[in-house]
Amino acid sequence: MFRSVRPIGRLGVTTLVVALALAACGGTATSAGPATPAPSGTVLVEAKEHAFTPSTITVPAGPVTFSVRNAGQEEHEFEIFKGETVVDEVEGLVPGLTKDLSVTLEAGEYTFVCLLNGHDQLGMKGTLTVTGS
Repeated sequence: MFRSVRPIGRLGVTTLVVALALAACGGTATSAGPATPAPSGTVLVEAKEHAFTPSTITVPAGPVTFSVRNAGQEEHEFEIFKGETVVDEVEGLVPGLTKDLSVTLEAGEYTFVCLLNGHDQLGMKGTLTVTGS
């Protein structure tokens, strides 16, 4: 009735995690190029000393979820600005933690930064373009 299941080795687990991440993402993005959201409307963002990957994001107007993962060794945050106004933010991103930020955005130009410990001055910022709906 029950079948014996062989444990997956480290390589198998890594391959599975990468495959699931790519399937969920619906594509790829690099720090040099713009990211587009997966069909579900989720944009994956990685925070690591002193950069975000991707650093350029383009999404359509409306609801979007940013899944922000701290892959670094320091605490980070992810703050979205329109001009000088904070639109929304994720705080308390300790190393290894992933938090989701769901927000509805109007068309326009935004920035995202980590303001902790002057990380923005060290390059931890990016651009967010929201296109018309």
